[in-house]
Amino acid sequence: MTATGSAGAHSAATGSAPATSPSSGSGSGSGSAPPSGGGQLPGEDATVVVGVGKVKVTIYEDYRCPPCKAVHDQLQPVISAKLGSGGIQVEYHAVDVVDHTAGGTGSLAAANAVSCAFQAAKFQPYREALFAAQPDEVTDAFAQPDKLISIAKTIPGLDSPAFESCVISKPFAGSIESTYAAQFASNKITGVPAVFINGAQWSVPSSGDLATAFTQALAAAGA
Repeated sequence: MTATGSAGAHSAATGSAPATSPSSGSGSGSGSAPPSGGGQLPGEDATVVVGVGKVKVTIYEDYRCPPCKAVHDQLQPVISAKLGSGGIQVEYHAVDVVDHTAGGTGSLAAANAVSCAFQAAKFQPYREALFAAQPDEVTDAFAQPDKLISIAKTIPGLDSPAFESCVISKPFAGSIESTYAAQFASNKITGVPAVFINGAQWSVPSSGDLATAFTQALAAAGA
C-alpha cells in the first residue's frame, strides 16, 4: 500500500500543519479484525472494525494530533450516516505518531484506552470524548492514566475497575507500536490523519467542505 501526504496532516517526520475548521458528529458500532501488518503482535490487537458495508474505509489517527481532530469532526457525520445505512465498513487504527515526533507517551496511552473502551462497547462515545478533550501536544495530558479515566467517567457505563485496569496495564500497546513500525517508520504512510477507501489513500483536501468531498469519494467507490 503506497500512501501520499495530504495537507493538514501531522507528518511522521516533520510535525503538524494547520488544522481545518471542525464541525460536530458522532457514530457507533462494534466488531474486530486481524492485526494489520507487523506480523505476530504481543498482547491484544488494537484494530477496531465497525460496520458491514462493502466499501471499506481505513482510518489512521492520533488523539494528540490537532489535524486528526479537525478532520474527524468534519468526516464523522458522513461516516455515521453511511454506517447507519450499511454502506461502509470502517477500520480504525489509533497510532502514536506524535509520541515519536514530539516526545511523550500520551498518544500510545490514549490509543490503548480507546481499545479498552471498545471492549466495554463504548468505543465511539469515548473516541469522541478524547477528541473533545484533546490537550496541546506539549502538555501531553493523555499520558496520565487519571486523565484518561476521568474522561471515561463522563460516559455512562464505561468507568469500571476493568476499564481502569486496562488503561493502566496497556495490553494494546504492542499492537499500536507494531502498526507504527509497519506503516509509519517504514514510510508507507507519511502522516496522520490518513484515510483510505478500498485500500487507496484519499487525499484530504487542505480547504473547503471536507464532508462533501468525502461523500463524493465514497459514492465513487460505490457507497
